[in-house]
Amino acid sequence: MSRNYSRISYRRSVVLIMVVLAVLVMSWELQKVDAAVAGSQIPEESIRLRILANSDAPADQAVKRVVRDAVVEAMNSWVTGPQTIEEARATMREHMDEMELLVGKVLSSRGFDYAFHIELGQVPFPTKMYGSEVYPAGNYEALLITLGEGKGQNWWCVLFPPLCFIDAASGEAVAADGEVEAANAASNEESKEAKASVEKASVQKENAGEVVHAKQDSAPSKAEGEAPEAKFFLWEMLQKLIAWMQSLFA
Repeated sequence: MSRNYSRISYRRSVVLIMVVLAVLVMSWELQKVDAAVAGSQIPEESIRLRILANSDAPADQAVKRVVRDAVVEAMNSWVTGPQTIEEARATMREHMDEMELLVGKVLSSRGFDYAFHIELGQVPFPTKMYGSEVYPAGNYEALLITLGEGKGQNWWCVLFPPLCFIDAASGEAVAADGEVEAANAASNEESKEAKASVEKASVQKENAGEVVHAKQDSAPSKAEGEAPEAKFFLWEMLQKLIAWMQSLFA
């Protein structure tokens, strides 16, 4: 009898230790994920990547994402180490011909014969939300790739420093009124356009009855997309651990 009791007591001790370790690991992982999301801010010296699809047709949107993947992969192979923004510009200009060949190859391999245009310079952006930050409308340095007529929804990320593994909100951002006003107060004359876009989004909010953070064609992000995935995975692991514990005393 005492031997059975000591065996059960030993099992309980082992289970208790495992539960404590599991909770500590979960807490540590969630803190890492939250820190990654909170730290996703665009530096002042940065170069964005913006890709405009030919239209909102599913085929045009799909090929836009293929172009995105090809360009980001190529840029990662061309950049071999830490760079300054001047070096990043030089790298992009140096490989501009290769980039045009790459985009043309992607389009033709999928049966698209429309033209495209690639340029590096000051590109107009609407108000954007990146992580928890709101960036007012204005001109930002970017590599702009226009596919066909360029009338479809766009995709964008930060090409330098290399943050394109984070899929940013690709549409106009609707944030809290205080955040948008603070961002617009720091912008130049083009901030009037940002205010107009926010007011337009507010009307859509009243009609739809919800706040919409536009995220056209967003591929799962390492910061925003991975947080719920990581939490869901950890929750599954905890459920399995609880089930295993119950089986010990069944």
